[in-house]
Amino acid sequence: MSSPNLSQTTATATAIDEELVAYLDGELAAEEAARIERRLAEDPLYRARLAQLQRAWDLLDTLQRAEADDELVHSTVAMVAIQAEQDARTQKLRIVRRRTLGWLGLAAAVLLAAGGTYYLVYQRLAQPYQQLVRDLPVIERVDEYRNIDNVDFLKELARENLFAGEVDDGM
Repeated sequence: MSSPNLSQTTATATAIDEELVAYLDGELAAEEAARIERRLAEDPLYRARLAQLQRAWDLLDTLQRAEADDELVHSTVAMVAIQAEQDARTQKLRIVRRRTLGWLGLAAAVLLAAGGTYYLVYQRLAQPYQQLVRDLPVIERVDEYRNIDNVDFLKELARENLFAGEVDDGM
């Protein structure tokens, strides 16, 4: 049960600190500043917290300010320049890679179109000769078949699958 009270107390303390820091910075509107001043007049714990924050604030002013020496500035500028150069190279490589992939894609599309066109033209031109290619075994032996007087003999050869293509039985 103590955890919710602790978290509520922490949240309240954080809100009070934020309010007091804003008051010290002069960031509050006039009515909010007046409200804080009334509470400071009435609440000694609130006044004590403001005094703590004011002391911490004053101590910050006494800290020595760090000055960046010329070597730090030079090395920082050099690192920024190197990083900018690397970023420029990376961007240039991306552009080159994108262009290369574009050209490769275009070349692949042209090759695919050329291959498809070749295949279609080949099929179209070869179509009339396909029957001749199927009949080639018969054509090669046409002289031998001329000497046969009986069509029934040719039908018997067809039934034995001695011809490359099918023979119409209606002879």
